[in-house]
Amino acid sequence: MFSNVSARWRRRLRAAVAVWALLLLAAAFAGTRATVREQVDAAEARAVMDAALGEAAAAVTGAAVLAAGPLGVEECDVTPVRPGLSLSRTLQVSGATVAQVEALAERFGLERSSNTAAAVWSGEAEGYIGLRVTAEVPDPPGGRWSDPVQVQAVTGCRPLDGGGVASFAPDPPASATPEWSWGAVPCPGGEELSSWTEAVEAEPLRVHETTGGCT
Repeated sequence: MFSNVSARWRRRLRAAVAVWALLLLAAAFAGTRATVREQVDAAEARAVMDAALGEAAAAVTGAAVLAAGPLGVEECDVTPVRPGLSLSRTLQVSGATVAQVEALAERFGLERSSNTAAAVWSGEAEGYIGLRVTAEVPDPPGGRWSDPVQVQAVTGCRPLDGGGVASFAPDPPASATPEWSWGAVPCPGGEELSSWTEAVEAEPLRVHETTGGCT
């Protein structure tokens, strides 16, 4: 590349190229940093996500069973040099009516998909939390779903500026197996919905124990 240039100028050109590359990297990093959603770190995003699910639980109170799934954690990169976490959690609702789920979708401004194989609503809650409500049957007979309805929330990739996300679970019930996981969401009125569940393919959560609830 620099064969027709003196050794002195080759060194200068290489230095200039290196500096230019560093400036481009810094600009890309700064630009991406400025557009991270509200610059809310993973720990804060978790609190916002769980609060949204607690609000959803309050909106469908009266269903047969409400269960809070465990916290899902996936490593990600906010930028090439800035690690982050993407967090998720599922609220499972058994015995929900069509009217309850439609009211829930309206409350969060979710849009219904044109998919005819299932009833699916999706959108974003406050704080850029992605929400998706899924019911396996578009129009259940009698106006009530026999299969559980899933309310799934995800934060997207959030920075680790706050030092990570705390992990806590109470002592499991005496009958628990290693497959049981604990999850909880805070309710708008100050209560808490907490559950011991097990991941299974069909439901997707088998509820072993659920306590509390939102009013």
